[in-house]
Amino acid sequence: MVFITILLLGIIIGYPIWDYFYMKNGDFSNKRKMYTTLIIPQWTLVGILYFYWYMTNRNWNQLFIIESILPLQSENVKNFVIGVLSMIGVLILLLFFSKNLQGKVLKWVQEQTESIQFMLPITVKERLLFVFVAFTAGFCEEVIFRGGMLYVFEHLPFHLSPIMMILIAGVLFGIVHAYQGWKGILATGYLGGILFYIYIATGNLWICILIHFLVDIKFAFTPNKKDFFIEKNTEAKMINKQ
Repeated sequence: MVFITILLLGIIIGYPIWDYFYMKNGDFSNKRKMYTTLIIPQWTLVGILYFYWYMTNRNWNQLFIIESILPLQSENVKNFVIGVLSMIGVLILLLFFSKNLQGKVLKWVQEQTESIQFMLPITVKERLLFVFVAFTAGFCEEVIFRGGMLYVFEHLPFHLSPIMMILIAGVLFGIVHAYQGWKGILATGYLGGILFYIYIATGNLWICILIHFLVDIKFAFTPNKKDFFIEKNTEAKMINKQ
C-alpha cells in the first residue's frame, strides 16, 4: 500500500516536472527518439508495479478483473461501452478509407490537438511506431491510473465514495498531462474520470485499455497539420512551375 502510494505520488508530481524540462529542451524533430522516450518510462513503471505485486504474493489479474463497485449500473455501462467502441471503430474505418471525410475532420482535429501537434506522426514509419505509443499509453496508463489508483483508494484509512474516487482520479490524470496546456488538462481529466467510472462499474480494466487505445490510435491515421502544409506547398510549387 505505502509503496504503491509513493509510486503514484512520484508519477503525479514527477511527470509534470519532467514534462516541463523536456518540453523546454527536447528535440521534437526526431519523432522516433521522442516516442522511445515516451514508451520506455511507462513500461518501466508498470514493470515496477508488477514486481511489487509479485513480491507481495498478489494476483496480477486482480487489477484487470475486479468486483464491480457500482453493480446496479454495470449492465447499462457495458451496453454503453459496446456502443462507444462500435462508434469509434466505424469512425476509424471511415477516416481511413474516406479522403473527403479526412479533409472535413482535419480542421476540427487541428483545433483539438494544437497543444500536441509536435507529438503527432508524419511519415509512415512514425505512424507505425505511434501505434505502439498508443498501445503503451492505453495499457500502462490504465494499469497505473485505474488499477493501481483504485487499489490505493480502497486501502486508505478513510472511506471514499465512488463519486469522490472518480473525481480525484480524473483530476490527477489531468495533472499528469499538464504538458498539453489547460485544454489538455481538462480533456484528459474528463477522460480519466470516465474511464475510472467504467472500470469500477464494469469491473473490467481491459475495456478501459481498449477505449484508451482507440482514443489515441486515431492520431496514427489522422493527417498532421504539418502534412497539410506540406501538401499545400507541394501543390503551390507545381502550379508555379506550370
